[in-house]
Amino acid sequence: MAKRDDVFPSKYLKASDLKGNIVVVIESADEEPLKVLDGKEQTKTVLYFKGAKKGLPLNLTNWDAVAAITGEDDSDQWPGHRIEIYPTTTTMQGKPVDCIRIRPPAQGELPKVKPPAPKPTVEDDMDDKIPF
Repeated sequence: MAKRDDVFPSKYLKASDLKGNIVVVIESADEEPLKVLDGKEQTKTVLYFKGAKKGLPLNLTNWDAVAAITGEDDSDQWPGHRIEIYPTTTTMQGKPVDCIRIRPPAQGELPKVKPPAPKPTVEDDMDDKIPF
């Protein structure tokens, strides 16, 4: 028996495609024309991830999440950044619907720590030049 997603495959990622939380690396953030709920076309940013076949069109909530995680409001600066995508639900037109949300990876990259500066030795401390 065929499943709906097998008969009507989507170019874009859906909540049902995710089997849990996934940490991904943004490969590109492209502008693409998409049909919205009222049937009109609207240009949206679509994230593509390294090693993934499908892109994720961004709504305002997810756009703001990526901008906050990357520290960049310019989507041209997003490639290379890691994000976590996960399935959840939201309310649309008064009904609960499946959706994908974005957050920082659960285990973010640890900041690089500078090694401490070497302490002066006794010889360095006693190397004062006396001008007379």
